[in-house]
Amino acid sequence: MMELIWFEDFLEIASVRNFSAAAAARHISQPAFSRRIRALEAWLGAELLDRSTQPVRLTSVGTMFLPRCQSFVREIYRLRGDCSSVGGSALPVISFASLTSLAVYFFPGWNTALNAQGLDFRASMDTGDYRDSLQSMASGKSDFAIVYDHPDGPPLLEAGHFQSKIVGWERLVLVTGVDADGLPRHGSGPLDAAPLPYLSYAWNDGYLDKLVSLMLTRRRKPLNLQIVFQSSLIEAIKHMAIAGRGVAWLPQLSIQDALDRGQLVQIGDPGLTTSLEIRLFRRQGHRSAESDALWNMLPERPEPGA
Repeated sequence: MMELIWFEDFLEIASVRNFSAAAAARHISQPAFSRRIRALEAWLGAELLDRSTQPVRLTSVGTMFLPRCQSFVREIYRLRGDCSSVGGSALPVISFASLTSLAVYFFPGWNTALNAQGLDFRASMDTGDYRDSLQSMASGKSDFAIVYDHPDGPPLLEAGHFQSKIVGWERLVLVTGVDADGLPRHGSGPLDAAPLPYLSYAWNDGYLDKLVSLMLTRRRKPLNLQIVFQSSLIEAIKHMAIAGRGVAWLPQLSIQDALDRGQLVQIGDPGLTTSLEIRLFRRQGHRSAESDALWNMLPERPEPGA
């Protein structure tokens, strides 16, 4: 019998392309994760992954299956929310599509603050990468998308069809894991003196990677970064950094717990840190009374730290 978790497992491995990182993100052992992927392939009657390469690659069937799998999982959860809405709660439902890191580390506090201001609603949350989040909003599947943005970064959406407001602030910081003495595993000396193992963002989450490249182009002395791991999943990069596998630029909200526990330390000069906007996007013409109430409650441009 087919299980929804198989589809979610496939989306994880398709994102990180590494069985260990994918299993950790799904909170199961690697052998159990591998068995579930095999079960999905058996149910479909085709192999989805080429396991002969590192990182693993999608087969032609896997490439065809990926967007349909994303749509299927999204719609199943959307259906559950719609059924729940019809069946019970009198609270209005507002749907969001968001980067996973923002859904986990930003949204709960922001939602609580809105509730404290008198806006009471039930939230429905879909998570994915930049493209998934913005497409969900642009297609009308979600009322809003929540993503990072930067004034000097590439434009996220075409002007004129969408509206956005800043709802928070974030910092992209360079970090590394620590050794047994609590000292940085990498980058303890001048960063341009030796090659640095680099935990990079994957191509399908290239926005943050472009911001990193922008910072690096502004330096007079280039860094010798050697990519040892790539992922579109911030959590995967975070845990690889904690494990001491390299240096990484990560949003501070997503790593504050690890910084506080001394599992990660920030390295580098201030020029290797950049501020990010957290933006709420909506499509013009796709509105409800509830989503308008939320939109109108938000200031046009909050102060940093507000």
